[in-house]
Amino acid sequence: MIFLKQIIFVTFVLISLLYVYYARKRILHSKKSLSDLHPLTENPKISVIIPARNEEKNLSKLLPLVINQSLKPFEIIVVDDNSTDATFSVASSFPEVSVIRLTEEPPKGWVGKSWAIWNGYLNSSGEYLLFLDADVEPSNELIQSLFLRQKEYGGLISVWPYQRFEKFYEHLTLPFNIMIVYASNNLGFPNKVPSGAFGPAIFTSRSDYEITGGHQAIKDSVLEDIKLGRLYLSHGIKVTNFLGNHTIKFRMYPSGFKQLFEGFSKNMSAGATTGGLFSFLLSLIFMAVIYSSLTSVFTLDGVVRYLTVALIIYIMAKPTGDYKWFDAIFYPLHYIFFLIVFFTSLYLTIFKKQVYWKGRKIDVH
Repeated sequence: MIFLKQIIFVTFVLISLLYVYYARKRILHSKKSLSDLHPLTENPKISVIIPARNEEKNLSKLLPLVINQSLKPFEIIVVDDNSTDATFSVASSFPEVSVIRLTEEPPKGWVGKSWAIWNGYLNSSGEYLLFLDADVEPSNELIQSLFLRQKEYGGLISVWPYQRFEKFYEHLTLPFNIMIVYASNNLGFPNKVPSGAFGPAIFTSRSDYEITGGHQAIKDSVLEDIKLGRLYLSHGIKVTNFLGNHTIKFRMYPSGFKQLFEGFSKNMSAGATTGGLFSFLLSLIFMAVIYSSLTSVFTLDGVVRYLTVALIIYIMAKPTGDYKWFDAIFYPLHYIFFLIVFFTSLYLTIFKKQVYWKGRKIDVH
């Protein structure tokens, strides 16, 4: 029994190091200026489409950052998804921005974000499409970096932003961030073919989007990012995912603890197995070691295991966000919260078959 525990623990360490190794190979770009490394020889027409429901605060910060990109977008389209705040007036205050105002709820069978993006696409004319969440904070070289990566890899490019914090409750995102980034099988391990895409920033050619059918083909999915990536792969179109590092950041749920809880509850259990069976098994080993390490901290061997797990969590978390040493040391608090959210999500998706997000009830099939 002791030997088996040791094997599982060593496996946990190896899995974690492999996760980090492959993730570090998928940083969107280094800290050197892109304009020095890759001077542009063309001026592509890029349509930036931003779905926005009750995003007045975020848009006032995001839109100037998009307007002032080193590679200027051809057009910027904000889709006001039947907001109840000042989203429309904030977006309309920027002369460089076109605003589409949806004044009714999405049609039956559509999820709000996909409906908003689809309407943005229908009103766009660029040869490339960049779908941006309203809460992201891009550096001025984001669009250029995405364009160059797309020229290098082809297909669809997506990015998971670096998590920035202003409030203490935001540190509770640690286990979710680790699972999204590493266990999703989106960064080249354990399978070189990803299981989907990251949703906050997605860049694609218009022609590829139209070949796949785009968001209309996945209109009823809460996990639209994963489903869109799989849609591309099913059409033989490559999908490559990156970590944002300093190039794009975000505060995932800045409006408070309730928003954070609701946001993770809406799709966590549904996304648990999206990485595939092997990735799911690796995740089970990872989680088993984390939770078992909480039960043996009163022995010397248990203390060593606990501190080793804390160190590994710190190493894994740092590339994903502003996590501190105390997040790693007190990781049991994070993972207890993780369990509470997971079982809440399980209840909502299996028994109620409804989740809640931004004042809407969303049916889960």
